[in-house]
Amino acid sequence: MIDAETGWYFMHASIKAVVLVDGGVLLCRNPRDKWELPGGWPDREDDTLAEVVRREVREESGLDVVVGPVVGAEIMSIGKSKVLIVAVRATVDGSAPLQVSEEHSALRFFPVDELPEDLENGYADLIGKAVAFPA
Repeated sequence: MIDAETGWYFMHASIKAVVLVDGGVLLCRNPRDKWELPGGWPDREDDTLAEVVRREVREESGLDVVVGPVVGAEIMSIGKSKVLIVAVRATVDGSAPLQVSEEHSALRFFPVDELPEDLENGYADLIGKAVAFPA
């Protein structure tokens, strides 16, 4: 997309959480019928990536998370658009049952070494980076 004021090309950014628990990673079933990481667009009220991650994970799964470092960023094709995906490592804070939001049809923790075949392209690499990132 081209910014009308500057003439610069820009793309949307989606902040994704790699939520790791006991060797598993939280994935969400999206409307394209593929698994993806929880997360989404920053809101005007968000001042940090951590705020985006905490809000989005809570909205999409009911979980509270402790937000760690950025582990990677990739430009991905989502539908007909390119989107900058920023992946942030996170862990669950406390215990709460998973709650599926209206944005997804299912939530599940997958073992990080047994990711589903229908995982959105590019997410496996970001999950691998999060697992390998020093704790």
